[in-house]
This record gives sequence, C-alpha cells and structure tokens, in this order.
Amino acid sequence: MKTITLLIPLLGIVSYPTIVTAESTEEIVVTGTRTPVAVEKLAASTTIITRDDIENRQVNSLPDLLHGVAGIDITNSGGYGKSTDIRMRGTESDHVLVLLDGVRIGSATTGTTAFQHIPVTQIQRIEIVRGPRSSVWGSEAFGGVIHIFTRRGEGDVRYTFDAGGGSYDTFKVTAGASGEHENFHYSGALSYFDSEGIDAREATTGFFGVDQPDKDGYDNVSAHFRGGYSFGQTGELEAFILHAEGQTEFDGGSEDKTDFTQQVIGGSYRFKPLEIWQTQMRLSQSRDAADNLALDGSFSSKFDTKRLQLTWQNDLSVTDSQDVGFGIDYREDKIKSSNSFAQSSRDNIGLYAQYSANFYGHQLHVSLRWDDDEIFGSKTTGGVGWSYIWQDWLKAYASYGSAYKTPTFNELFFPGFGNPDLGPETAESYEFGLEGTHNWWSWSVRAYRTDIENLIVTVVNPAALFGFSPDNVGKAKVSGVEGELSLNWRGWLGSLSMEYLDPEDESNGNRLPRRVKQRLALDISKAIGKFSLGGRLMAEGNRFDNNANTVKVGGYANIELRAEYQLNKNISFRAKVANLLDKDYQTINTFNSMDRNFFLSVHYQSR
Repeated sequence: MKTITLLIPLLGIVSYPTIVTAESTEEIVVTGTRTPVAVEKLAASTTIITRDDIENRQVNSLPDLLHGVAGIDITNSGGYGKSTDIRMRGTESDHVLVLLDGVRIGSATTGTTAFQHIPVTQIQRIEIVRGPRSSVWGSEAFGGVIHIFTRRGEGDVRYTFDAGGGSYDTFKVTAGASGEHENFHYSGALSYFDSEGIDAREATTGFFGVDQPDKDGYDNVSAHFRGGYSFGQTGELEAFILHAEGQTEFDGGSEDKTDFTQQVIGGSYRFKPLEIWQTQMRLSQSRDAADNLALDGSFSSKFDTKRLQLTWQNDLSVTDSQDVGFGIDYREDKIKSSNSFAQSSRDNIGLYAQYSANFYGHQLHVSLRWDDDEIFGSKTTGGVGWSYIWQDWLKAYASYGSAYKTPTFNELFFPGFGNPDLGPETAESYEFGLEGTHNWWSWSVRAYRTDIENLIVTVVNPAALFGFSPDNVGKAKVSGVEGELSLNWRGWLGSLSMEYLDPEDESNGNRLPRRVKQRLALDISKAIGKFSLGGRLMAEGNRFDNNANTVKVGGYANIELRAEYQLNKNISFRAKVANLLDKDYQTINTFNSMDRNFFLSVHYQSR
C-alpha cells in the first residue's frame, strides 16, 4: 500500500491584517496568538521568511526553502514532487500544524501536508512558530506551526514574468499581475513546473522490494488569485484561490504514479462593531484528492478528503496594555476512498480564550482551549508565556504549553489496519530563550523539552488482517538546544543556525527514527554593483530509518552557490548550482537525492 499526501489548490475567502506597515519598524506576526503581535513581544521562537528571502534563495520548492530553518528536519523520497515529511523539534511529521492564509491544510487520511506541491512562486511570507500551539489552534500543533501567506497586491499595477530551466530537463514559468485600485487590492498568477526527475529509489530486495531503474518525473500546474475590498475602518472582505494539480511518479512496486488535485473554498469578513472590538468570521472547505495508478497506468486506489471549517474570532482591547481574545472553531472531515473505511466522517468543535498583558515591560500571554471530537471525546489544552525586554536589546522569555493530536482516518479505520479505540496523542513542552539585538548583528539561543504520551506506534496484532495495527503505547522525550546568529555588515548578509536534538523513545532508549541529532546551516551573500552573489552550506548528522535503530542513514554536507545580475530596473538573470560537491546522500534509506544540478532563470517585474 502506498498513499501520497498531496497538496492543495485553494479557493477561499480569507481576511487577515496587513503584517507590516510602512510606518512600523516592528516585525508583526499573527501565528503565535492569532492576532497581530510584535515578534519581540512573543514568548516563542519565531522565524519569518519574506518574499525577498524566497527570491534571494532561488528555490524551486517549498521544502528547499524550509531546509536549514532551525528546528525543522526534512526527509524526501526521491527529488521534485516526491513525498516529503517535515518534522519540527523532533516530533512526528503529523505533529506540525500547517496553515495557508489562516486555513488549516493537509490530508485527513494521513495527517500530513504535501509541502512538495505548494507552489513557492505564489508565497508572499511564511511565519514559523516553534513549540506547542494547541491551546490556540487545536490539534496537530505539537512541534509548532507553519503559516503560509499568499501574495497580496499593493500600490500601482505590477506585472511579473519568470521563466527558467536546468538539470533533469526541469522547466518552470510564471506570469502574474498585482496592485490596488481605490479600496480593492488584487494579485493573480499562473505557474507551470515540469521535471523529468531522477531515479527516486535504488533497487531493494525482500517482501517490499522494488527494482524500477527509471526517471521519476513530476509536473505541477497552479493558479492563484487573491483579492479584497476594504470598507474603510469598518471592515474588509477578502478572497483567494490557490490551485495545484499534476502528476508525480515514484518507485513503489505495484503503483508508480499519482494524479493529485487539491483545493480550498471559503469566505471571510472582518469588521469592528466597536472601537475596542474586532470580530472575524470565516467559512472554508479544503479538499485533498489523489488517484494512485498502477504500473500499466490503470487505476489502483483513490483517497479524497474534504474539510469544512467554520471560525468565529473576537479580539478586544480592554485597556492600552491588556487584550482579550476568544472564539470558536468547527471542523468536519469527510473521506471517499476505493478502500472501505468503517467510518467516513467526523466533526470537531473547539472553544478558546486568551489573555495578553504588558506590565512594566513584562509581556504575559495565557491561552486555554477546549475541543470536543466526535470520536474520542473532549480535550483541554493550555499555555502560558512570559517575555521581558531589557534596555531594548536583550529579550528573555519562558513558556509552557500542552498539545494534542487526533488520530488520522488511516490510523482509526483503514481496512485491516486501523484501530477505532485509539485516543489522542498528548504532549507537554517547556522552553527558555535569550535573544540579543545589536547595531549590525543579532543572536538567539533557546533550550526546550517535550514529553509525549500516548504516542501512536505500530505494534504486532495477530487479529489484524496485516498482522499489525496502531496503538497508544508509545512515550517519547525530546530535548534540544538551538542557536542562531545573523549579521548585516558593510553589505555582507549572513546567517548561521546550529542545533542539537535528543529525541528519545522511552520504551527502549533508542533514537526516534528519521531524526538527526546535529544540524548546521550557514548562508552568506553580498551585492556588488549589479551583481548579487551568495552561498549556502548545509550539514546534518546521521539518522536511523527504523525504530530498532539497526538501519542507519549517513550524514552529509551540501554546498550551493547562486548569482544574480540586474540588467536594469525590470529584468534580472539568475543562476544557481546545488550540491556543488556532487555528494551522494539520502535522507530516507534507499531513496535517492539529487546530485550536482543547476538552474538558470530570467525575471521581469514592472516598476
């Protein structure tokens, strides 16, 4: 059996505040508390990726962009468009909550998000908040939250066109337009990506052995539109659509390709009934669909999940230094599949409240949430965070949070495998951090620990059709230290992140599978006249590919170089070489990674 989680074409109407205003010198985030907060006042480790970062990195996929971000571990099964798992702070791949313009995305059957299918060309900004956030967002926010914001139009009309090609017969093209007219803002684009790919997997033997020495291609067609209308100070209505569909090939034995289609449809309206009260209502439906095909191209299996989501959010400014928020989230999951699931739908309702205060420079945030799931019942989570900024340059913070993760439809009801008696996985996490900001450089260091209970693991079960099934018998302890350093000195831009992780399976003392203990990422760039030059070093330690820690996947170091030439104010040319040393490495046992490869592109943007 092989299922591939596929990402999302999104059609929705969502209202979110502008993240950074021209007048503001503070970096504002909304992911940590669901409301705009200056990042230096948030009691959490946060990374912000801007559109400029995306352009400078010259990445062709979202996993490439996230690779090297502190706390994020990425494993890939064979190049562009192949199944990619992202773990945060040693938790599992389905312990990461992923939002797109405020809408929860991902598969209800597998519980993960197909990052490999999100078109990076349509992304304006990403907010990554590490640590548990279930008391704000509900299920899945164990290791953290990744919040993706699509492009938003502003200013005069602007046209963009990007095209490029490179190794493995890879080609991509994007064309778009954006701007503002009176009270209406808009942004739209079309994008196409195609690659012949690499041989995704080496030959293997045994019961699940695969020997398919061919190139496994990938194509993705996406369309994006985001528009909104502002009613002055009283409210705003906004709509967006991001649609991605295509085909990915893989080495999977009886199946070797998947046709994917995904989307979200919704609507939102935000307004202020009173000067101190802002309320927002959102209705959306996301769809994650995949048709898996056999070697001869005939139909093999189908997984189609839909999520109906309704949210009502309220934020009140009680005083100049105190804020209160509360709201309700409703979600209904439905699945259709060629497999006969014992139950094909379930719903969840969540009520949350939070309180924020600023007393003599001390920031306090307290949150509490109650969720009721149709299958396993109710769950309450909470969180508290404190931060303090000393003399405008040193920030200290500490936080505690509890989290939970609902079992997926596959874990509960997959024929011959699922266990309908499963309960939610739970966790408690503690974190302490220090951050310093100076004239031309800044730094941060933080330490954390997460204790996970009722971890769902696969155990031997003679009564099950396949001889094994999932059960809540696992316990894990994850502790780690992260450090980051960034500089902006005489035109040089640099960033360094290092981390050490100890993800322990408490049942046997082994390391949790597919986690590395050490990771380092270094990025340096400089603009010289019309040229911009940059380089990146990524180094990771080894990992084990199984629970028994008997199958080891070696560590590696990877170097990339990139350059850009600005021909004039509208046109630029870019070039990038990845895996410069042609390192042969894997992140999942037997699944290949791309060798030395290059990509050349041209970019046009009207001013």
